[in-house]
Amino acid sequence: MTTLDIDEKQLQVADVDVTEATIVFRMADGRRIEAPLWWYPRLHAATPEQRRNWQILPFGDAVGWEEIDEYISAKALIIGGAAPGARPPAEAAE
Repeated sequence: MTTLDIDEKQLQVADVDVTEATIVFRMADGRRIEAPLWWYPRLHAATPEQRRNWQILPFGDAVGWEEIDEYISAKALIIGGAAPGARPPAEAAE
């Protein structure tokens, strides 16, 4: 069995883009890590202005939206971790 070992240097966030459907971390090494926005209900419910009001946290491996109390690490995006309570749009519409 192989275990994924992530070097901390691989977790450095350089930029963030939040659209109506996705969140994208652009990493310092050139990679893009993308996830559906519904994975993060607070960010999904935020206004476009609130979504643009992010900052890379001090260690460089996570991003915070202080106004809406949302913090997402690069590691969470890499391993595919949706926030507790996140529901796919089709399921949420039922």
